[in-house]
Amino acid sequence: MPRKIGFIVVNSSSHEDNFSAKELMVHAPTVNGWRSSRLCPYTQHITLQLVERCRVRKLQLLAHQYLIPAKVEFHIGDTLPETGTSGFPGQLRRLG
Repeated sequence: MPRKIGFIVVNSSSHEDNFSAKELMVHAPTVNGWRSSRLCPYTQHITLQLVERCRVRKLQLLAHQYLIPAKVEFHIGDTLPETGTSGFPGQLRRLG
């Protein structure tokens, strides 16, 4: 049975004022959500840590009707890139 999995925003590459990635952890109609900085260098990233180990079968991404990303990639791994012993690319596997 599908269910929401809790997560913590570990870091993000940038954010607009009042649109921090930490806003993604709150689910309410008054939340602003996340926006990258204006004129930011690409690529942008957000690192999320799930609260428990799980099998991911479905991901849902909600974007504003006027702020649609040109490209989105998902990567998955067992450890956070900063805490592992090897480099960033070897730790995460691209999902799509």
